[in-house]
Amino acid sequence: MEVCVGSTNPTKLKGVKNAFSMFYNNVNIKGYNVQTGIPPQPIGLEQIIEGARRRAISSLAIGERCDFGVGVEAGFIPIEDKFFDVQIAFVIDRNGIGFYGFSPMFMVPKTFVEKILAGEYRELEEVVDSYFHTKNIGEKGGFISILSKGRIRREDLVFYAVTMALIPFINQNIYS
Repeated sequence: MEVCVGSTNPTKLKGVKNAFSMFYNNVNIKGYNVQTGIPPQPIGLEQIIEGARRRAISSLAIGERCDFGVGVEAGFIPIEDKFFDVQIAFVIDRNGIGFYGFSPMFMVPKTFVEKILAGEYRELEEVVDSYFHTKNIGEKGGFISILSKGRIRREDLVFYAVTMALIPFINQNIYS
């Protein structure tokens, strides 16, 4: 099975592979660098969903032999006066049938969000790298790895988002 992903981020690719491998055999993952037209730090459900959808559709268009296209977008969901980080996945097949899945969310520190909203930084990864003296944390364990003391990694969040998007595909008899 060929799965095309609208990202070359190794953390996303690993999470996607782990999710597909749980339900399908002989899974090959291919990442593509795609443009989404979405801001570097999506804020709000609409932007995050649109980013995931565009990534999936673009990867499927580029990858000629792909059975599925996958897009994963991380962003902030505002709830009351706080912001939560979520990974949203969109998985689409060659027939144009697609489904969304969501990861668990975690609250982002207010000062980090304020720096992005003020334009000091373009995205969460930049704030985290500056604060914790890391480099490209989003391509490694992610901010969640720091917050959870290494017990949860970004690839885990991607895994859950993609797995949730696959649920209707693996249960077609009740989702058709």
